Amino acid sequence: MTYEVIMPKTGMYEGSVTLTEWLVEDGGEVVAGEPLFVMESDKVEMEIEAEFSGRVHQEAEPGLEAPIGTRIGVIVETP
Repeated sequence: MTYEVIMPKTGMYEGSVTLTEWLVEDGGEVVAGEPLFVMESDKVEMEIEAEFSGRVHQEAEPGLEAPIGTRIGVIVETP
């Protein structure tokens, strides 16, 4: 199964956020609950945890500024 990685809503902030850094390399494995990437708004920088376990496929480069809800990658479940 494939799961989308999206820029999440944090609190009441609804503007654009910036993908600061991926914490798992493209093609790397992640376990649900582990830090996946860092995002930044105009007020806060925070680590976002993976919601699913599997292989990470990045679709956005660090530095991308995008609206909340934008797909930035996928996690493909591994057997």
